[in-house]
This record gives sequence, C-alpha cells and structure tokens, in this order.
Amino acid sequence: MVRKINPMISMGLLGAATGFFLLGTGVTVVDVVARKLVGYNVPGAIELTCYSVGFGALLSMPVCYATRSHVTAKLLSELMPRLFLRPLGRLSTLASLIFAGLLVWILGSNAISKLGSPETSSDLGLPMPVLLSIVALTLGMGFVAACAGIWFEWRRTGGAQ
Repeated sequence: MVRKINPMISMGLLGAATGFFLLGTGVTVVDVVARKLVGYNVPGAIELTCYSVGFGALLSMPVCYATRSHVTAKLLSELMPRLFLRPLGRLSTLASLIFAGLLVWILGSNAISKLGSPETSSDLGLPMPVLLSIVALTLGMGFVAACAGIWFEWRRTGGAQ
C-alpha cells in the first residue's frame, strides 16, 4: 500500500492531541467539582479548555489529511466503485488540499499581522501573536499532510481499497 506515513509522526501527533483533549477534560471536571464542593472556580478554566481542546483537534488534522481518515460519505463509490472510487477520491483529496491551504493562508496572514502586538488572551494573559503563530504552524503541518494525502491518492493502484 502506498499511502503510509511515518508512524512515529502520526503517533506523536495523535498522542499530543489526546493529551490536550485530556487536559481540557480534566480542567473542566476539576472546575465543576471544585465549584460544587468548595465554591472555587479554576481561574481561566473556560479559556484553557477551549485552547486545549482546539489545539488537540488541530494536531489531529495532519494525520487525517495524510491518511485520508477524515469523515467521508461513500454512497456513489460504494454503489459503483469502478466508476466513482478513484475520481471521487482524487476530488476529495484536492478539496482537502484547497481547504488546508485556505486555512494556512487566512490564519498565517492573521498571525503575521499580529506580530509585535501586545494583545493577550482575556483570562490567562497569553500573548496572542504566539498563539496565532502556533495555530498557523500547526495548520501548515496540515497543509503538508494534505499534500501527502493527495500524493498517496494519485499513486494508489488497483481498485477499491
């Protein structure tokens, strides 16, 4: 099979994504329990949860693009695989590439425009230029992975896989 990516990279990204999802979940649980038992809110809990869950989702995007494991609808390719599987597979990877490129362009432009800005996040006081740069770089990894996904799709041989 041609569409393999380095398992260390994919496991590292998915492991980090899992860690961020667990962090967001943990902060939420601690916040709710502390509020109920001792009347104490975790400072910045909502912001920390949003950032950690969002970054977890961003880290999983490159793996999904490269392995083409994102959500798909295969109605036509299941009905007539010889006719639809390859063209629709190629079209979907091209759409993923365009989408990933637009995300990098939009967020990258925004991150560049914020460089040097003193703007910070509302609760935790994290520097927005750094946060936006991290997001843009992560989306850049997604774009590279979408390029790999389209390469794997075009190199794929045989019928239905």
